[in-house]
Amino acid sequence: MEFQDNRIQPFRVIGNVYFVGGKAVSVHILKTEEGLIMMDTGYPFMKEEILSNMRAVGLDPNDVRIILQTHGHYDHNGNTKYYQEHFPAVTCLSRIDYEALQEPIDFSWADQLGEERLPLFRCDRLLEDGDIVSLGSSSVRCVLSPGHTKGTMTFFFDTEENGRVYRCAMHGGVGTNSMETAYLQSKGLSADCRDHFRESLHKLALEHVDVVLGSHPQQNDTEGKLRRLLSGETDAFIDSEEWQRFLKTCERNLDEMIAKEAKMANEP
Repeated sequence: MEFQDNRIQPFRVIGNVYFVGGKAVSVHILKTEEGLIMMDTGYPFMKEEILSNMRAVGLDPNDVRIILQTHGHYDHNGNTKYYQEHFPAVTCLSRIDYEALQEPIDFSWADQLGEERLPLFRCDRLLEDGDIVSLGSSSVRCVLSPGHTKGTMTFFFDTEENGRVYRCAMHGGVGTNSMETAYLQSKGLSADCRDHFRESLHKLALEHVDVVLGSHPQQNDTEGKLRRLLSGETDAFIDSEEWQRFLKTCERNLDEMIAKEAKMANEP
């Protein structure tokens, strides 16, 4: 799978947070005194694009020390194996999703995308709910947020801008496509993932967040906010109410999917 026009100008989002992904999927970097934390690695076709984007904003790919993955889908870990072979990076993924990737059934979403299943990468640290991943003065709290996959994680971390500390958050996977009945039946999965997703959204709503990041750029209007940044609106990504709106939208999307399936089931 490849987007004809995948490019989004790489940029510094806020503080030590950078966007180096594309339209297809987000890739974020946390710059610390001891190296870089890469959040997700994108589609395989983005391999060189991501590295070029990093260099364009002054980040050296050789400084990647941690690869932190939101979940086990193809579009989010498509370059993990390649990057870990070229950079001195510790690779992290939830234990639940890493174990799922080793199953005979393909849970990586590659087959849904019409792609070959990727070779399994090495996972140096298997994450559990509430684990902290730290590098330099940056610490990322990983909160289990099941639904999109059983082991999807949400990342929370602080960044500083102009002497103020802001709380950032990125939900690793909110798509209801992996909770649709057809998909669940094709993989032998239970529909209780929908309940788990709803419960996790309510749990996450208890968190205060100043800056919402999207695991896909459409989730937080990355491009729109970039345009605002470029026009001089330096606080374009700061919105202490966006997290609550985002989570409510996720739950509404779930309700609409369930209602649509129910309507189709009742049609003659």
